[in-house]
Amino acid sequence: MTTKKNFLERGNDDFPFYQDASSPLNFKGMLIIILSSLIGFMLFTTTNIPFIAPFLNVIFPLGAFIFVTKNQWTKIFRKLVPNDGLVIIGTLVANIVITFMIGLLVTTITGTGDANPASTQFDGNFSHAVPFFLKTIPMLFGEELLTILPFLIILKLGVQQFNLSRKSSLLLAWLLTSLIFASLHFPTYNWNILQTVLTIGTARLILTFSYIKTKNIWVSFIVHLLNDWVLFGLAFLASTR
Repeated sequence: MTTKKNFLERGNDDFPFYQDASSPLNFKGMLIIILSSLIGFMLFTTTNIPFIAPFLNVIFPLGAFIFVTKNQWTKIFRKLVPNDGLVIIGTLVANIVITFMIGLLVTTITGTGDANPASTQFDGNFSHAVPFFLKTIPMLFGEELLTILPFLIILKLGVQQFNLSRKSSLLLAWLLTSLIFASLHFPTYNWNILQTVLTIGTARLILTFSYIKTKNIWVSFIVHLLNDWVLFGLAFLASTR
């Protein structure tokens, strides 16, 4: 199916795997990807070897995805095109502004707001900050895999198993993966569920928009990386005062 151009999507383009019932992303393949992603995430959160742990969140889901889809795994990795730059910039600015506004709203409503512990670990020393920023590259790419792969799975389940329309399945996948992503951050924000769902969940909705628009995980990864580097960069600058 090719799509008409609209705010969410470019024209004459579509997501992989969901249309064909015989695609490699079958029920068995979905289970392999989901279980491998969970194992990778659990190892990532429990392994205390700094420069190995972030890669576990990539190796397990991506390895499972390649195993299941064979030579079709590259369908989520596209070449960047000039228009992708506009999506990256627009999504990045929107994410920073909207997340900041929601953060203020949550703090106003609840009177509290837990900061990401990663943003409070800087000591003003640039040489200490560099390894942290480098570590976030595989870590954030792993987070993209933990979102985009389930997104494609839910999209296919919606269309093939539950007979939902493509639009309804897309919106369901978009919402559910954002909630799942937010739930993975509950421990990070001291189980402040309201704050995490509103701030992290909303941020994830915006980040996933860039994938929906381009069908390219590189784009959503770049936006995610730049977004977090801006926030962590501001935290580092604050630590130098």
